[in-house]
Amino acid sequence: MSALRSLRAALAGRPGGVRRPLAFLIIISAVAELLAPSFLTPNNLQALLTSSSFLIVAAVGEALVILVGMIDLGVESVLAASGMFIAWLTVFHGVQSGLAVALTLAAGAGVGALAGLLVARGGIPSFIVTLATYWGFRGVALLFNGGNYISPDAVSPPRPFGFSAIAGTIGGVPVLIIVALAAVAGAQILVSFTPLGAWIRATGSNEHAARSVGVRTNAIKIFALAASGFMAALAGIMITAWQVSIYPLTGAGYSLQAIAGVILGGIPFSGGRGTVIGAALGVLVIGVINDIIVLIGLPALYEYIFVAVILVLAGLQARLASAK
Repeated sequence: MSALRSLRAALAGRPGGVRRPLAFLIIISAVAELLAPSFLTPNNLQALLTSSSFLIVAAVGEALVILVGMIDLGVESVLAASGMFIAWLTVFHGVQSGLAVALTLAAGAGVGALAGLLVARGGIPSFIVTLATYWGFRGVALLFNGGNYISPDAVSPPRPFGFSAIAGTIGGVPVLIIVALAAVAGAQILVSFTPLGAWIRATGSNEHAARSVGVRTNAIKIFALAASGFMAALAGIMITAWQVSIYPLTGAGYSLQAIAGVILGGIPFSGGRGTVIGAALGVLVIGVINDIIVLIGLPALYEYIFVAVILVLAGLQARLASAK
């Protein structure tokens, strides 16, 4: 009984802290090792972190949005459209890779900022605006090459991606993992140690009170959605380099998985508290579940069932957090 009480206390944790998502990650990792003894091997852990890096980066942006008390359903479509855009620029038009990366990141941030303007100035709920983003930019991704994928071989002679170094290694460590860690660390520093982070949390906690003390809550909303668009575009660049190709439907399901990871990480839907580190841990819980599916040989379709379970767990966790 004492062990059960300890487990319950660990899972309860402090609202908005990392204790609960860390406990989830440890428990699911232990289950993974029991089901597949190869789980804790260095090669598998590196592969897990690499394949999770895209969703972690996308979830960093989603975490900022949910901290403000909004939601971004368009992450996966902006990711796919950004990947198609940078591939279209570099392969079909020979745009220099640095410029192509800058244009893609700026486009992602611009899409998010426009969504933020519609929410902040237009008074449209973020759910509706970003649902429109989801459908609209899924269509944009399909338009870039007539619904077909883009790879260096799409032209003759082949034109390699100039940004493929992001899928390489530094000192044996995949650059994708380094980028994901940098994104998490940078966003956590912003949230915890800067005035902007305090304004983000204040807006999510009580928008009217924040506005009454001079916080420009509309600007905060625009910033959060712009940051989410930027991170989705970065994730799109990363996955394009990793796959050495990009498909219009790449990243399908990432929006819900990013939201689930953020909520599992201790940030409630109401916003106002939580950590970006916790959101990253929540994403790793989802990554471990997907890894278990591969290691024990289950069909990939089971991923959808497990993600559904994760979403229910996320809802239960949010309820526990709101009750405290």
